[in-house]
Amino acid sequence: MADQTNFTTDSIGGAASAAGRPGVLMGIQYVKSVTFQVAGAPAVFARAQERPQIAIMVDVRANQIGENMPNFEVELVMQCQGQTAPGPNGEEPVRLFETTLVYAGIFTLNHSTAETFEPLLLVEAPRMLFPGARNLLTTLSREAGFLPIVVQQIDFGELWRSRRAQG
Repeated sequence: MADQTNFTTDSIGGAASAAGRPGVLMGIQYVKSVTFQVAGAPAVFARAQERPQIAIMVDVRANQIGENMPNFEVELVMQCQGQTAPGPNGEEPVRLFETTLVYAGIFTLNHSTAETFEPLLLVEAPRMLFPGARNLLTTLSREAGFLPIVVQQIDFGELWRSRRAQG
């Protein structure tokens, strides 16, 4: 009988990987909560419609679902504030909107070890959630009457390493 290797689908790129390797599989993803507040409406819309300057804060949280189970809810929390550019004569920026999005997903860890547990949940899982969360932020800002928010790719690996270094 020929030597046989079992393969599973890699959760990141869909590539095949050998069975027994650590990995994370995403189940459902969903909006857990969202708020979008327009500051000073309707007067804020009388201002020139240029792309808002964006300040964004990102957090990642993971909670196990059930004791001794490999299933986790991972939350990608994005707080975003849009404001005008400072005026040419030193005028302060004007806040246009604030939004908080908690975008979550259910993930299952496969063959996870102590070394792979955190990177899978706090780096790979939010990397999979990010495109959906970014799309929702873009849609929300456009539907609120502003030019769409443009959020660059986030390096969740660097975010995780910097948080570990802090505490």
